[in-house]
Amino acid sequence: MTLSEMVFNRDHVIFGVLPTGENGFRFDASILEGVVKNLVNEKLKDPNAVMAETSAENYQPCPTFVVSTSGADGTGPVVLFRSYDSTRDDADCCAIWQAARATSAAPSFFEPIVIRVPAPGGSYVDGGVRYNNPSSLALDEARQIWPRVKRFSLVSVGTGRQRNVEFVNINQLQPPKKTSESFFSTILNKVPGSSFVGTMKNTAAGVKELKNVGLACVELSTSSEPIHLELAKWAISENPHLRFPYCRFNVEKGMDSIGMEEWQANVRIGELTRQYMREVIPCKDKVECAQRLIKPPPVERT
Repeated sequence: MTLSEMVFNRDHVIFGVLPTGENGFRFDASILEGVVKNLVNEKLKDPNAVMAETSAENYQPCPTFVVSTSGADGTGPVVLFRSYDSTRDDADCCAIWQAARATSAAPSFFEPIVIRVPAPGGSYVDGGVRYNNPSSLALDEARQIWPRVKRFSLVSVGTGRQRNVEFVNINQLQPPKKTSESFFSTILNKVPGSSFVGTMKNTAAGVKELKNVGLACVELSTSSEPIHLELAKWAISENPHLRFPYCRFNVEKGMDSIGMEEWQANVRIGELTRQYMREVIPCKDKVECAQRLIKPPPVERT
């Protein structure tokens, strides 16, 4: 929470500076960079430690990757910054703080980052635009690290269930109520040029509808549910060779109204999370998940 407070404490919109123009973003990326560097330095004694060299004395790191998107080609393959070698890719030699900036550069929140390693470099934005739920990527990466392992256990932790994505407002589908035309409206319709008023009204409605469609597209592009539903289907596949232990924890109610910059909502987030974990199904899943992690089943190899 200290990190969140430091990074999101000064919102340019709140302070009356609209995030417009080439460098107009809500939050200062240099503050985020400084916070991450301090954390890396505390752990590894080097603020510029690179992803490929995360080992320290008496410290065996877990293989880690973060997700980003190419600033030059958002429709191309996803970009992963890795701390490990696999059968397909080598560990990345960029600094850890650079990888953290790349995966945090959410559009309008933080400016993109240019990373020069490997040469000639590239620009990157937040990977959540396409992979807000990286569970399927994690499963694929595990297969690359341990290619002979037959089955993996997957635990997914969400940040709260989003509200439904609505392209059509049900209220707009209802026929308008018939009302008697006012005397003022009758007179106005007879004035030359009064059709301009109707045109402006229709234009405003069209702009509002276009805005609603745009917001719905953003919500769809950052939704975590499609990936979760796909993995849940694979986990209980009729083919026993495709099944794998899968568990997802994701608060169902109340989180959709909390933005990622709202660090002051930590008490509410904690309360909602505790309430969710007290419910029957998450509580049961929690016990089964803990037992599986403490005492995993024998590794099956091909």
